[in-house]
Amino acid sequence: MRPLLITVGSRGDVQPYLALALGLRAAGHRPVLAAPRRFEPLATGHGVEFVPLSDELLRAQDAAKGQGVRAAVAGARAVKPMLRRLLDDEAALADGPADVVVYHPKSLGGPYVAEKLGVPAVAGLLLPLYLPTAAFPSPILPFRVPRALNRASWRVTSAVEAPYRGMVRAWRAEALRLEGGFRPLADLVEEGPVLSAWSPLLLPAPDDWPERARPLGFWTMPAPGGWTPPERLARFLEEGEPPVYVGFGSSVGRDPERLTAAVLEAVRLAGRRAVLATGWGALRPGTLGDDVLAIEEAPHDWLLPRVAVAVHHGGAGTVAAALRAGVPQVVRPFLGDQPFWADRLHRAGVASAPVAGRLTAGRLAGAIDAAGELAPAARALAARLSAEDGVAAAVARLTALAASPA
Repeated sequence: MRPLLITVGSRGDVQPYLALALGLRAAGHRPVLAAPRRFEPLATGHGVEFVPLSDELLRAQDAAKGQGVRAAVAGARAVKPMLRRLLDDEAALADGPADVVVYHPKSLGGPYVAEKLGVPAVAGLLLPLYLPTAAFPSPILPFRVPRALNRASWRVTSAVEAPYRGMVRAWRAEALRLEGGFRPLADLVEEGPVLSAWSPLLLPAPDDWPERARPLGFWTMPAPGGWTPPERLARFLEEGEPPVYVGFGSSVGRDPERLTAAVLEAVRLAGRRAVLATGWGALRPGTLGDDVLAIEEAPHDWLLPRVAVAVHHGGAGTVAAALRAGVPQVVRPFLGDQPFWADRLHRAGVASAPVAGRLTAGRLAGAIDAAGELAPAARALAARLSAEDGVAAAVARLTALAASPA
């Protein structure tokens, strides 16, 4: 089978698709991964065939870091031309062979590339989007609603896509030369095959979901065998009690210096050592004491099992890694689906209450202390998670789909 996997976004959007590609290759298939250009070394380093897509949107996001509202507004004006160039890169994928297309909804063009190729289009969902339920509101809804409005709240997903719908329609006709029959992405995802890439232990399928949408388990990379930590990180971990990990991934707040100061004071109040992962710049540590170490990043699967508490932004990839590591969590969500995952972790008993709104040292220290009490529950859930293999389940689903009659 020749699966084409299309994803865009940050590393949290790309790495699960790379994990799926590795699982497909291990099963004897010949996957190709199409993703933003900057992730080519990551994919080819694992021996996965890679097609680079425009990463202008990521570069614009990088350039706007810390530049204030004016830069953000200017960047927003340039989004549509950047998206069109990204879609043109995706259109070129239809020139190659494929038996099935697995696409991230952020790609916008994935199902239409599959339409041009005449093969099944499967939405690879890293969070429950486009699948309405009365059990909980849309994960990207920025405010709470009464339970009676849960199902109606899912219309927000379609509304987010709506500003680009005309552009996608024109691109489908011009670049792919597909005439008539245009259907919005939201409708295609809701009605078509999906692979739900999260653990049912964290978010089971609601009773009103179709069987095809039931979660298969997280798509996780193989353990980083052979990864050697920097000497200073290895030495720091060996010289004292397991530290608190603090890292906010690609999330960037309005005032990194204030956030960093609050984090450092919280760690001191909690009487803990800490490893700070600066990531995309949410944390900007200056001079640090002997009880805090700053790094840019380290493989979560290597580092998180060695810490006492993980403080993070609530991105799905970090959530999965912390769950597998059996480490209790504190989530300071920034945007998007992060508040949703923070709430799910708290309900599962493996994270303290989400630290939403303004983060203060006292609030974070209290959350770290509360999370420390949840260590037994976190270890127990990790033991249950170890029996899941979301990649293998997705590979089996794709194989069956490709073999079924059209």
